[in-house]
Amino acid sequence: MASTLPPPTGSLTSGLVFEGKPYDVTRDDPLNVFQQNVSRVREYVKKRLADFDGLDTLIELKLGDGSQFLCPPVFIDSASTGAKLLDNIPDDVQPGVTMTIMPEYILDVIEGRMHAVHAFGKRAKPPCRGSFPMCFAPGGRPQPALNADELDSQDLPKPTENVEQIRQDLRKWGYAMVKNALSAEQVGILKTAVEEQAAGERLAGVAHMDGAHVQADDQPNQRVWSLPNKGDEFLDLLNHPLIDAIMPWFLGNAFKLHSMGANIARPAKSGIYMHRDQMGLTPETIDHPYLLNAMWYLVDVTEERGATRMYPGSHNKNVAPRIINQVGGSVPAAAPAGTCVLLDSRTWHSTGVNTSDVTRPVILSAFCRFFLQAMENYPELMSAETKAKLSDRQLGLLGFRVPVRDGKRAQAYTAYNYPGADFGKSRATADAAWLPTKTNRKS
Repeated sequence: MASTLPPPTGSLTSGLVFEGKPYDVTRDDPLNVFQQNVSRVREYVKKRLADFDGLDTLIELKLGDGSQFLCPPVFIDSASTGAKLLDNIPDDVQPGVTMTIMPEYILDVIEGRMHAVHAFGKRAKPPCRGSFPMCFAPGGRPQPALNADELDSQDLPKPTENVEQIRQDLRKWGYAMVKNALSAEQVGILKTAVEEQAAGERLAGVAHMDGAHVQADDQPNQRVWSLPNKGDEFLDLLNHPLIDAIMPWFLGNAFKLHSMGANIARPAKSGIYMHRDQMGLTPETIDHPYLLNAMWYLVDVTEERGATRMYPGSHNKNVAPRIINQVGGSVPAAAPAGTCVLLDSRTWHSTGVNTSDVTRPVILSAFCRFFLQAMENYPELMSAETKAKLSDRQLGLLGFRVPVRDGKRAQAYTAYNYPGADFGKSRATADAAWLPTKTNRKS
């Protein structure tokens, strides 16, 4: 487990230097820590060997970084009935899966600090995104998610304006479709704003061309981040009544905007990456959603145009797709322009592959529970010009303090503004200026 904090650089106060503590991790010998972590991972595999049954392959797990930290590999034979640990393998046998990864990242998975897909997809060399990483999941190895042909397609969510049906679809399937959320005129306004902003960022050389999950010879999608700072159109979208109808019910009081961007899917032949939006919010849970994503369709989104692929009903079960980077048994969330697709952050899904010859722009506005740190730090990111025009509603959604106006009682978005919170350094003798206080005592 690596610390994400920079080390202390010194004390500002004489006498407040903290040294010589037996738990000071900066004094630990890195090689000794590595060896301890290797032992812990090996012991875990030995005790939980049954979790590796049925992978139908031979696995070579190299614990280390391939250079400074090295140890003998772990061989897991899952090709036969019942997984087995092997001391070595014949020279003429090639493992079906092989990777090198520091043991601390596997412990992060086992102990709930990192999702298996992230740890083995981003920290292992080469990246490993099959079923093997899921064997280390703290909740146990997930079952395969249901395929589309195992579901009644007539029962799956369809575009509707009925709020109760929308809520029912979210509960049952982990996503819902809101019909006519945007008029044709509103679609045109927002589509123009997204495409012109994307073009401006390309010309300025700051565009985020997202090629994380596409083949090297394929076209990356373009992401446009922090939309509330990039045009009044996007601030106006935060006034949509769908937010009031669904978000408080789904996320509770004082929810806020987690992120708001656009994903412009360009014609391609690859790019599937199945994931849950709350995979990074560890420890992972299927008991509660932390986010609800509102995806605003700015064109008719078809399967050919790269409609988001869903695993319906995967939000409240310990399941995972059999293969992370393939369509598999998912279904496309296809719908006309103006539809808003609501997506539970626990639902397995992926951006679809756009096999058409035109781009597919969608606005993604994710909302989160009040206690989460938003992905986009709007008080830091937003220009002074944009901040000056924010309404109280927008201030609250974007993480600013909402002023208490006209003597009204402070509401949820003004919480934790206790007396003295904004008061700076002002020292007096410790016994000075005590005011009479009342205390309630029970005899």
